[in-house]
Amino acid sequence: MNFAISDIEAAIEGWRMRSPSDEAFAASTEVRALARLYGAVIVRGCEGVPDAGLDNAQRDALRILFADPPGEFPQ
Repeated sequence: MNFAISDIEAAIEGWRMRSPSDEAFAASTEVRALARLYGAVIVRGCEGVPDAGLDNAQRDALRILFADPPGEFPQ
């Protein structure tokens, strides 16, 4: 499976909605894992990343895309 940068963005937003922070710079473990991935994709100029290129934290954080499709994140 290949995750597009838009998938990563949607997963970050989903986790931010699930685990909001009072501190602008603080984020959940999942958001931090995805932020590292998002930055790496941008720096490398890629449009996405294959599942094999993910670490366990990133893979687990991206599961929100399947559990809660974009636009349907629970509060």
